[in-house]
Amino acid sequence: MDSPKLAELKKELNHLEIQEVKEICLRLAKYKTENKELLHYLLFYQDKKEVYVEDIKQLIINEFDDLHPSIYYVNKQLRKLIRIMNKHIKYIGEKDKECDIILCFCDEFIKHPIVTVTQQSLILLLFRQLKRAKRILPKLNEDLQFDYQQQFDSLIDLLKSKRKSFRLVEIE
Repeated sequence: MDSPKLAELKKELNHLEIQEVKEICLRLAKYKTENKELLHYLLFYQDKKEVYVEDIKQLIINEFDDLHPSIYYVNKQLRKLIRIMNKHIKYIGEKDKECDIILCFCDEFIKHPIVTVTQQSLILLLFRQLKRAKRILPKLNEDLQFDYQQQFDSLIDLLKSKRKSFRLVEIE
């Protein structure tokens, strides 16, 4: 069975009563955690995106505070954190908020002692997020672009001071 087009679903939803739409939404939320989280975001945080972003940033900070001493588990924890970040970024759907969250992750990573570890897979996690932030920067409006570019440049300078072997070519 093929999945229907979004336009078909939209037309069908227009024919339903408000109560029926509520029941469908609750049924969707009941079966998948991600649907429930998205519905929660849409109901409570759609108009308070800054608060939502601050909550995500606090989550990132807390995760970095609670990192396991083993590099193996740190790698797993950071990949899980990136998955969570991506999910919340998808909910928000705005490039400036995405850049803010990614730069927060990179900032916490660079400030943490794990940045000096020689584990290649761990450092590549950071480099991928820096590349991602660098790709987003030109898509922002000029004021935000200037602010985030300054933040990005300061992160690069901090990374250069922490990792002597870092070259800018690695994130291009």
